Amino acid sequence: MRIFTATTVVLVALLAGGCARPDTDVGGTDPWPLPSGPAPVVNARWESCDKAAPEYADAQDGLTLPPLDSAFQPVAAVICRTGIQQRPGGGTEMTAVEARADDLSTLLPALRLPSEQATAQACTADLPAVPWLALIDKDGRWIRPGIPVDSCAKPRIEFRKAYEKLTTVEVETRVLHQLESDEAATAGCAQTYGDMTWASGGFENVQENTLAPLPSRTSARRCVYDVPVKERGTGKPAGNFRAGGPLTTTNWAAIRREIEAAAPGQATCATPASRFAVIHLEPGGTVNIEGDGCRRILAEPANGPAVYLAAGDRLIELVFG
Repeated sequence: MRIFTATTVVLVALLAGGCARPDTDVGGTDPWPLPSGPAPVVNARWESCDKAAPEYADAQDGLTLPPLDSAFQPVAAVICRTGIQQRPGGGTEMTAVEARADDLSTLLPALRLPSEQATAQACTADLPAVPWLALIDKDGRWIRPGIPVDSCAKPRIEFRKAYEKLTTVEVETRVLHQLESDEAATAGCAQTYGDMTWASGGFENVQENTLAPLPSRTSARRCVYDVPVKERGTGKPAGNFRAGGPLTTTNWAAIRREIEAAAPGQATCATPASRFAVIHLEPGGTVNIEGDGCRRILAEPANGPAVYLAAGDRLIELVFG
């Protein structure tokens, strides 16, 4: 389920006369009459985002829910969303966040606006973020109000600006899953990386190319990945980070000698690798090496064409040992 943060909506000015609905009628007329359609479903006491939206369903359904009426009197709002946070060790993780807002003076008038008819002749293809929003009354009951839309069936600009101006406090933050491990962040490697040797091998034969000289003085970084069984043999196998980090000048010199002395290799291969390494060269270029399978090298230096070579035992030991 997608959860959207308030930072994704557009900033605009406050609603004119933005104030909460008075508890009594003004001049004998209810300024917020009951809609003629169905009323929002009133749920029992609010517990948490984890309970109310455990699968984080698509919040776009908020555009079709019944609108807020005068029968339900909210005192607070809760937003369920996801976010990315960094760990002390440098890695990142996806989190589920529950945030609460107690000042609804601007939000409620915007929610009570009617939806416009879909009469616009030209609309942009983008869809502004729709938050997973719940309103809570003094007894702890809650509803999900419908979000009014404009003539392009998008959230009305009045709602977007009011939502952006909500002051919220995070009630709970829960880790969903890891995005980047501390080890990958420290090594300067991506958490996942595609096996380009396999992905490119079936599409071009570059055996006739000659390896351009690899830089002797360079900043080189080694990133080693394990390929899960389910990924092996797919169009672009995704490997998971296992080890890596900057290469010393001595290590890179030894690896470079083995690559430049390698025999030509076959571009095509029928045996997918269970591990591979990527050596990133600065200011540009990469060398991809299969740790097993067909043990191919795909060298793509910045100053020359891509070349397939055959990895020898010593190179495998230097890179994966």
